[in-house]
Amino acid sequence: MAAPAASRMMAGATSAARLRLVSTLLRKTPWRGHSLKLGNLGVGAPLAACAAAGLGGLVLAVRPEAQSSRLALCEADPAAAPGRPTLVEAIPADVKLASSTVRLYQYESCPFCRKVRSCLDYHKVPYEIVEVHPLNKNETKEVAPDYKKVPILRIDTADGRQFQLRDSKTIVAALLKTFRGASSDAEDKRVVPAPSQCPSTAKMWPGDIGLDGVSPQAQWIQWTDAVLVKCVVLNVYRTMSESAETFRYLLTHPEFSWYAQRSAAFVGTVMMWGVAKVRRRQSGVEDERGALYEALECFAAAVRSGGAPFLGGSRPGAADFNVYGVLRSTESFQTERDWLENCQGILPWYRAMESAVGPSSATNFGCVKRG
Repeated sequence: MAAPAASRMMAGATSAARLRLVSTLLRKTPWRGHSLKLGNLGVGAPLAACAAAGLGGLVLAVRPEAQSSRLALCEADPAAAPGRPTLVEAIPADVKLASSTVRLYQYESCPFCRKVRSCLDYHKVPYEIVEVHPLNKNETKEVAPDYKKVPILRIDTADGRQFQLRDSKTIVAALLKTFRGASSDAEDKRVVPAPSQCPSTAKMWPGDIGLDGVSPQAQWIQWTDAVLVKCVVLNVYRTMSESAETFRYLLTHPEFSWYAQRSAAFVGTVMMWGVAKVRRRQSGVEDERGALYEALECFAAAVRSGGAPFLGGSRPGAADFNVYGVLRSTESFQTERDWLENCQGILPWYRAMESAVGPSSATNFGCVKRG
């Protein structure tokens, strides 16, 4: 059953009825002996297939009867993988990206991956997009068999060395340091206000978060993951039709089989709609769109107070790439159409970022169809 069918099945049902249907769909899946655990959510059910995109920090674990294996989404603590590309947190100074083969392992709708893409595009680094199947993750096994999340940036140099970087914030920081050197930290000295607590997202960013001594720029980077990513997740999976829209790219992916496309899209659609409902309750958010609009205005106000086109000054800084990448993950979705119409205050910064980042420098851009 394809993702749009899931949307039709849910139409007209109450929230409680929909959640019961989610549970029924998962219980009736044919892979008996596999249980699904949503990290920190306490939800368990048999699993036919699992798909995921754009959920930072949430871990999905598939536990067969005889053995256990972990199936994860975006961002995790990096661990070394012997015999694979060397894991680093900074690009060696003598590595020239222009003469290297650069690959980005990603999920198309993952906000963390879009952060990295925006930074690569801005610096005009040619790179190949490697779309990772959210079920089997075959694409990353040769690079990082110990690591089940994305993004991963792989660099193969002209002299035969291989490196990999993990975690979007680490990759963006490494790219900025490579192209700007010590000046990549200069934007931290600009006087901009730190993120403040907002009514709709008070649980995500409490007033006593304890960031004394952390620069406002660094706080905005943390705010992006703590608030903006979560708001995006609540919105793109807000309804069954919007959740189906988010996974629709899987239905046309040229390298995935017909079954792999539809199983991942269908289960991902239903599952992530349910996850968004749970996260909404945990976050105390009553209006998903309102919370997103409020967060965007908070960031836009900080940019305006700095008196420059970007939070980083005359050119984008790390916080700019982080926020822009997260917003780009909503590309072609109803969520994007709505915030573009209702958040006029952020448009000057967003249009400036669009112009600065420019077109994609991915050598295979367009291989995955969105929306």
